[in-house]
Amino acid sequence: MTVATSYQRRSASAGGPTAGSYRRVAGGQSRPDASLPPGQAVAAVLIAPVRRALVTLLAGTFLLAGLAGLAGLVGCEHVDHTSDYGAPRDHTPAVPHPQIESDLAQITDSGVIRMITRYNSSSYFIHKGGQAGFDFELFARYARSLGLAIEVVIPAPGEDLISLLNTGRGDVICAGLTRSEQTDLWAAATRPYNFVDKVVVLPVDDLRPDTIAALSGLTITITDHSPVRAELRELKQQPNLNLFINTARPLVEEEELLAMVDRGEIEATVADDVNVRAAMTYLSGIRIGARLSERRPVVWMVRQNCPELRASLNDYLKRNLWVTSSGLTRRSHIYGVLYDRYYENAETIKDFQQVDDRPDKSGRISEYDELIQRQSAAAGLDWRMVAALIYQESRFYPRALSKAGARGLMQVMPQFAGAQVDSLFMPAPNLRSGLRLLKQIHNSYAYLDSLERWRFSLATYHAGAGHMTDARRMGMELGRDPNRWHGSIDEMVKRLMQRRWYGRTRYGFLRGEKTVAYVEEIIGRCQTYMLLTLAAESPPAEEPTGEPDRGPPNLADPAGAVTVPPPPPESP
Repeated sequence: MTVATSYQRRSASAGGPTAGSYRRVAGGQSRPDASLPPGQAVAAVLIAPVRRALVTLLAGTFLLAGLAGLAGLVGCEHVDHTSDYGAPRDHTPAVPHPQIESDLAQITDSGVIRMITRYNSSSYFIHKGGQAGFDFELFARYARSLGLAIEVVIPAPGEDLISLLNTGRGDVICAGLTRSEQTDLWAAATRPYNFVDKVVVLPVDDLRPDTIAALSGLTITITDHSPVRAELRELKQQPNLNLFINTARPLVEEEELLAMVDRGEIEATVADDVNVRAAMTYLSGIRIGARLSERRPVVWMVRQNCPELRASLNDYLKRNLWVTSSGLTRRSHIYGVLYDRYYENAETIKDFQQVDDRPDKSGRISEYDELIQRQSAAAGLDWRMVAALIYQESRFYPRALSKAGARGLMQVMPQFAGAQVDSLFMPAPNLRSGLRLLKQIHNSYAYLDSLERWRFSLATYHAGAGHMTDARRMGMELGRDPNRWHGSIDEMVKRLMQRRWYGRTRYGFLRGEKTVAYVEEIIGRCQTYMLLTLAAESPPAEEPTGEPDRGPPNLADPAGAVTVPPPPPESP
């Protein structure tokens, strides 16, 4: 819990009407589905947009790397079922040009910048309940430098990154993409933030020469969004080069293909050399073969009508990676730390692969899952929402102590602990105390629909009932709906940072931006947890048989991208 959060929690004891005192008697918002237990109603709301994809593919949008093995998505399928991005050069994205006007000024006004990426161990993944990845950490530092929160957008099977960008679903693509003449037609690239070689990856006991000619007779399996498909097709046109191309299912990422080469399930794949070298720290059965291209620039991408955002990103990246006049690449200290963490340090790379710390591999969020499940069920609350709140508050550290005195997993203040006041550093008593308070707050909003009910509950847990009462009263005075979060009370909560507004309230100043970010982060993280744990529990699918590449792919029906939470704000 940050210092600001601790201060706001103390205000929960303020008097006055509770935040749930404004009720719609008629024509109000719908109640939660009466057929579902309280703890399951929000799960149905959060999972609904992607349930169809989960049922069809036996995995969720986020299970792109580790769950391929768990869900049986380790085979290959006909190239006609690939996604749009990375398709042949004659196949443009579904939305090749910007459909909105939103540059850096508009993004700054919103307070949130949206990062479009893929779920893998290089760009973005969940580790020990938190967010990780080289692209994510590097981009998060940029966002923090501007005082912006981050939302992470993951494409569903059938969606392409550039269309998500051009439709305004996200603001920046940070997914380890290499720049090409083709991508320049659809998006504006930043300056490079890395350079990679595209290499063929072979089993360690495949002793063929590391030459293009030696690839003849080989079947190479690539991801459905791989940018090297066109290059491989050009190679196939060479005389006496009998090359076959397979395309993996949409949920299989580059690192899973490397693991499949290691297990002997496929003959070869193509990957970035930096990712291969990182994987070789824990996969002993792979080696680097022929190079398809060298020193390709890796870039982020923005819409073509965002010159201010592109310039800002370029300025940030220039301070972290640059090429000298002699051609040498130089890195900033922080860039070097991140690069070492994800690409060079064998210990951290292996740690990121630990099954128990990756919900996409194990379905396990933390070591306290069983305890959280049991006590949340007793309280009638969804355990994944509770887990998302606990990560936000304490990072699952049971002895966490804030400067304001909040303690333990759920950062409970002693005055609210009751009989557990002397044992708040123990997981079970802390959960009992925190869940008792959370359930009381949650019950006070029982007249709202399930997702709205959680938004108000989380805001009250963070800011206190007094400040929420102030915000809702202010909203009513301004003609806003006191029972709607987005576009209504969230804006009122942020106004409590301004003297002209909080000076007229009973409970005064509130760092409202922190509260709004707190709500969105937990809701988004809960959705991630739900998808990861749900798909990890799915039965394996029958493994499909790979077929050789036979031509351009058709665009699959989009299933809807999912927004993932921004990182918690740093303590001042």
